[in-house]
Amino acid sequence: MSLPERIASRPVILRALRPADAPRVLELCGDWEVARMTALVPHPYLPGMAESWIAATEAEQATGTAFTYAITRGDDGLLVGAITLATSADGPNALGYWVGRPHWGNGYATAAARGLIALAFAQRGIDKLGAIHLARNPASGRVLAKCGMTEVRRESRPHRGGSPEAFRVWSMRREAWTNMTHAS
Repeated sequence: MSLPERIASRPVILRALRPADAPRVLELCGDWEVARMTALVPHPYLPGMAESWIAATEAEQATGTAFTYAITRGDDGLLVGAITLATSADGPNALGYWVGRPHWGNGYATAAARGLIALAFAQRGIDKLGAIHLARNPASGRVLAKCGMTEVRRESRPHRGGSPEAFRVWSMRREAWTNMTHAS
């Protein structure tokens, strides 16, 4: 089962990425401060990388292995980041996201995560969802906590081909999400 092409989660709208988004993705991901706060955004982020990444997200969506959305401001449609739900029949289901530095602190990641978590549990039949972030990025931990996820462990992993770094691993079960949303 696929997910909708557009998801409203105030103050953002999640929509499918398109090739025309590549210049904006390059601009936001080209910022070292954005890349260094993530495990997967490469740096330097070179011309052509955004186009390749967008094409890869389309292929993943076609196979149902991952659903990636542009995070856009609801009022003007400006792309401010991206969020992915990676799904697997035999492995962990994971949430990942990034937001461009000019848009940090506006609640966009939290709103996007809540919207995608709701759909993951309601439409994908997922029972458990996880997320991981660099320990030196506490803002990402606050996003996950606001969404009702619980930290399950800390671990050290090699990062960007270099020294090991501390990561925080989070998890949430569908039942906890249901209880949280019905209590609101």
